[in-house]
Amino acid sequence: MHKITIKTKKLSVTFLNLLVIILLILSLKPDIAYGIKSNWTEISKTEFGIQYLDKDSLTNKEKGVIEIKTKYLRMDINNAKKIEENIYIMRINCINNRYKDISVNGNIKIGANWEDPNGDKLINDVITESCKNVKDY
Repeated sequence: MHKITIKTKKLSVTFLNLLVIILLILSLKPDIAYGIKSNWTEISKTEFGIQYLDKDSLTNKEKGVIEIKTKYLRMDINNAKKIEENIYIMRINCINNRYKDISVNGNIKIGANWEDPNGDKLINDVITESCKNVKDY
């Protein structure tokens, strides 16, 4: 019975040490945590929703290709109340105006394919706004 108590105590200490390490990492780099330290700017609005960009998250990936964090608020068209909020990490090809969602609400989309906006005003506005200050393409 004494061994079980020592084993339990060691597991508790290990768990607490791990928790402290995680908290230290997050405090040193808070943008690691989902949704923290974002600079949301409204880009476009329709009766169906509002599209935002986190301009501070924009990174160049390769020639003409960028990555940026976006947020979409789906709205109820009858009363203009928020129904749903989704956060995406989008990769955008500024040369041919195509995009792919590589992460949705923190879930990585493996094998995401390049897509055309197909006339979607919100996505077109995200591409236009995101690419307008990108150099080298």
